[in-house]
Amino acid sequence: MKKHKETLSRFGINKTQFRIDLLSLFFDCKSSLTIHEIFERFNKKINKVTIYRALESFEQKGLIHQVPDKNNLKKYSLCNLDTCSPYSHNHQHGHFICYSCDQTFCLDNSTIKILKTSSGHIVKNYNLILEGYCTDCNSSQTISQN
Repeated sequence: MKKHKETLSRFGINKTQFRIDLLSLFFDCKSSLTIHEIFERFNKKINKVTIYRALESFEQKGLIHQVPDKNNLKKYSLCNLDTCSPYSHNHQHGHFICYSCDQTFCLDNSTIKILKTSSGHIVKNYNLILEGYCTDCNSSQTISQN
């Protein structure tokens, strides 16, 4: 709890009990979260407007980032707190979407080299999305390697 308060302070975010609990949820969760999932995790006791405002603040300050979803829902995941800040989101990593459970995972330990284009284009943003079966879904059933 103290760690989460310190993190919110470091990123210049007001330390309300809900924001502390929300940050704790992101730290505890292995995958990304939709607004609906957050709403459900708080037993529908938090107003959705409060959730939207907290997520917007977290994203603007570099604490979370949006991740892709196969159903085009907004999902959020915790940023790398060593490389992101209110001034810069540094997301040079891919994302993995599971076919079975529909979860999106950040591939933080992957490295991606930016391709240099011979046409003089300047790459400012890119997305790498890998799809398949996550470790939980892969181990719970026999899945064809096709």
